[in-house]
Amino acid sequence: MRQKSGPEGSAEKHVKEIRRKTRRKFSAEEKIRIVLEGLRGEYSIAELCRREGIAQGLYYTWSKEFLEAGKKRLSGDTERQATSGEVSGLKREMRDLKEVVADLTLENRILKKKRDRGWGGYRMRYPASEKLEIIRLVEQSHQPVKRTLEQIGVSRPTFYRWYDLYRRFGEAGLEDRRGGSGRVWNRIPNEVRQQVLEMALDRPDLSPRELAVTFTDEKRYFVSEASVYRLLRAHDLITSPAFIVMKAADEFREKTTAPNQLWQTDFTYLKVIGWGWFYLSTVLDDFSRYIIAWKLCSGMAASDVQDTLNLALEASGLDEVNVVHRPRLLSDNGPSYISGDLAEYLADKGMQHTRGAPYHPQTQGKIERWHQTLKNRILLENYFLPGDLEAQIDAFVGYYNHQRYHESLNNLTPADVYTGRGQTILLEREKIKRRTMKLRRLQHAQSAA
Repeated sequence: MRQKSGPEGSAEKHVKEIRRKTRRKFSAEEKIRIVLEGLRGEYSIAELCRREGIAQGLYYTWSKEFLEAGKKRLSGDTERQATSGEVSGLKREMRDLKEVVADLTLENRILKKKRDRGWGGYRMRYPASEKLEIIRLVEQSHQPVKRTLEQIGVSRPTFYRWYDLYRRFGEAGLEDRRGGSGRVWNRIPNEVRQQVLEMALDRPDLSPRELAVTFTDEKRYFVSEASVYRLLRAHDLITSPAFIVMKAADEFREKTTAPNQLWQTDFTYLKVIGWGWFYLSTVLDDFSRYIIAWKLCSGMAASDVQDTLNLALEASGLDEVNVVHRPRLLSDNGPSYISGDLAEYLADKGMQHTRGAPYHPQTQGKIERWHQTLKNRILLENYFLPGDLEAQIDAFVGYYNHQRYHESLNNLTPADVYTGRGQTILLEREKIKRRTMKLRRLQHAQSAA
């Protein structure tokens, strides 16, 4: 059949297009109303269709669908097409249920992580695996990012920094990286470290503290005690000292403030093979720990104490000048110190005498410590003649007074403090330290450039 062409066919086509676009659309409620009016019979079907503007065939289609739906409803079949409002409500309810399930699931996982791994702690450091796990939790969560991170206990800037590193570098970007060049500005140069090790090997008797002070004084380059200790320990050059724990007060109640205010004196015994025991009488200055005088005696009589004090007065020059305050003597309660002869001697010299509490050698702690230091050194060998023992004591007294740095004296020697040049040495060491720190900063800046 041939299609119409020309002006009439074109006009008819346009009319159909207009009718299609302007065709009235009926809702389900309107369709039901029209069908019910037709079933009442008040109007004929043709008249009803003309009034509503629909074809009779469309009316009969609606009527058939209406009757079939009613039949299914009466037979118990409640299946029907949901309205748009019902669909929107169901979608909204399903979305709310999904959010509730997501919230409970995420909260359960987060609580488990917090309990097992301590997530959310103040300034907590997370390994790369846990950072990646947190990123996965946030990505899979149906909640907003802010709410999820609040439950985890991670701030948003921290999370976005992790996320940016993860997107740029992958999981490797989440590894912790130390900032800076990895070089400490005040690191001791390798050549200085080698010099410290050489001095430690040349002088094995020096402790790390003594070695640090000796190196600073001789090499004019500051090295701390802690640095020397770490260096020696790294090269297995540290030996553990044998400690003897004694209970005593932390400090003396009446401290001396200058040399020759208080002298401590005591005896200690030393053995010479084949000769028997000899007794060393020592006078030590309390303020500086300087050994003023000593005498190796065959007994512990009051006359031996007087001879030692005469040597001390002569060495200090106090027997040649007239001073207002003579040194006060501190001793224990030995027979030689409580004798009347010694009391008369001290009264004649104008010296006061103080004795410690019985069975409490800690009162004379400084001279007791001197005895321990002496014996730890000179008793490493056996002596067969008193002269050999006397020579060793004389050599060690010289070393103790003029070379051995004492920790309680700010790493000065007893002679430095006794003669009054200690403050000058400390100021010079401070200048050396400042110059060394300035040099290390300069070397660090040059190596970093």
